[in-house]
Amino acid sequence: MSSTEDLTAEKVKEFARKKGADLVGIASIDRFEGAPPHLHPAKTLLPTAKSVVVVAKRIPRGCYRGNLEGTNFTTYAFYGYFFQQHRYYMIRLDYEVARFLESYGYEAVPTQGLGLHFRIAAFAAGLGQIGWHNVFITPQFGPRVRFGIIATEAELEPDPLFEGKLCDPEDCGYRCVYECPNGAVPKNRKKTVNVAGKTIEFSDLDLTRCVPDCIRLTEHSPFIRREMERSPSLKEHINALYRELAARPPSQLASSLAMRRPPPLQPQPSPREIIDSLVDCYRMMKRHLGGPAYVFRGATGCMEACIQYLEESGKVPRYVYPFRRREPWRL
Repeated sequence: MSSTEDLTAEKVKEFARKKGADLVGIASIDRFEGAPPHLHPAKTLLPTAKSVVVVAKRIPRGCYRGNLEGTNFTTYAFYGYFFQQHRYYMIRLDYEVARFLESYGYEAVPTQGLGLHFRIAAFAAGLGQIGWHNVFITPQFGPRVRFGIIATEAELEPDPLFEGKLCDPEDCGYRCVYECPNGAVPKNRKKTVNVAGKTIEFSDLDLTRCVPDCIRLTEHSPFIRREMERSPSLKEHINALYRELAARPPSQLASSLAMRRPPPLQPQPSPREIIDSLVDCYRMMKRHLGGPAYVFRGATGCMEACIQYLEESGKVPRYVYPFRRREPWRL
């Protein structure tokens, strides 16, 4: 075991980068004062926590190409979300950073969604800004990032908070609002949260619209209706899934920022209004992923519109070729 006197914030960051992190930020535990109990790392993960290390890996921009061109829809699901966040890449990175911290004699708890909110932790660690669409935005990659969190007893030097303005709804014309196929991002309803002495605002996202659209179980799916028409029992299965979703408390919804009250017990709109069809590829993804296909075309609208705006405005580094190169693909 290494000497406890040798550990520094820079050593933690250097190690995380060597293990594949594109971004690393550190928040002191006092920055979470005022957070709801179920989102405070010292109340949910590690009572003796003094610091929270937030690591991030970029989503390759090419993962969105299939969505944009109407070709390979599963690339984003595999490499931008499911394997990236839940099955392999981030989990392994969190684990390695926790091992490194404990090699210096400080207990560390890695987590992938339970007991803390990724976006709030990333803001507290100085990595960027929560956008109006509830997606976290960094100055390096825009919304193309996934996060991991490690709470630790080590007292590490925190990073300064991000003071820039990446998300500017007035300037971009609320693109995330108007481009969301299922109307999940409201223009005139917002939530306010106090984090690290700062007041931040974002839309009051309608999860009963967002999540069904994220996995394309809506009338907007490019694989419309056939599977649902052939098998009415599947429709009831999906209806039950969203009744369960709408009844979950915010602490169980990794994508929820509704921290002060649970979602309504009845979906708004009702599941039958939301779920008008079942995509053909749902069964295929369920077979390959071993469970429900929790992201199919989730980047449509909010993330794609955000990437386009940030690159156009020069707020994030530009690529050689533009993100959108023709009219958006539609069936």
